[in-house]
Amino acid sequence: MLQDGTHNRTSNYTSEINMGFVKDKIRQDPMLDSAMFKAYEILRKIALDYHLEDELAVPRTVFVGDTSSGKSMLVQMFLRFPCAFSQANVGTRCPIQYKLRYDPNLADGEIHFIQPRGWLAEDLGRNLQTEMARIENDHKSDGGFRLEPFIVEIASKHYTDFEILDVPGLVSGDRDPIKRAAVERITEHYVRDPTFMIVQLKEAQQLADNTYGTRRIGELCTSEPSLWGSKLPARKDYVQHTITIQTKFDAFMREHDNGTAANEDINSRINIFPNTYFTNMVFDV
Repeated sequence: MLQDGTHNRTSNYTSEINMGFVKDKIRQDPMLDSAMFKAYEILRKIALDYHLEDELAVPRTVFVGDTSSGKSMLVQMFLRFPCAFSQANVGTRCPIQYKLRYDPNLADGEIHFIQPRGWLAEDLGRNLQTEMARIENDHKSDGGFRLEPFIVEIASKHYTDFEILDVPGLVSGDRDPIKRAAVERITEHYVRDPTFMIVQLKEAQQLADNTYGTRRIGELCTSEPSLWGSKLPARKDYVQHTITIQTKFDAFMREHDNGTAANEDINSRINIFPNTYFTNMVFDV
């Protein structure tokens, strides 16, 4: 048992994220409650009626983390259907920008692809796999990576207008310095952009000093001059605009013999990453 009061901090603990459903949250606040969603619908209708769509800012997030940290499964939670690649030898070769659009005229459960036109939800993973293989081949001179995003725009009556940028996973070590440099250049380009909220994933067992991804994200945000040529200024306050999702919480708990020790370790992680969610394994399939 976790000691009472631990979840009274600014963070929430989630015991499991599984295919679009969030289960057993200690705090029961939904990600967007019905009153907020209704207010959003009214605001959006007013914007459409008066042709002010461009004035209604769409929330934007960039998902970052080490390779196989669970970003694809987190994206699936928002899309509400699978989008991950089925082949292990095909990786993300450019940012994938998911533009979710609210359309009240669609039927319950209906998913409409605005871009690319004609795509279907059940084919998304396979189609993305094909596109990533094409991009890898077309950009061999850049290490097989592209800075510009591949855009997937989808409408549903269950979405709010929201944008997710899923960037390739960070690579540690020196085994493939060309790939590492290409991925870090992409990551730097977007995490320094103040229009994006940053969502970073790490394993709960790892201390901040032992987590390559979170350390490198901090360096890419704050280095002066930029490490990979970004023209944007350093984002010194990036932590205030970052949510950290710490995965494999079940494995983290198994390493502790009692609740007091677990709470101490949880608090040490919250002190470093204040806006934190703890989850069990987020499978990246």
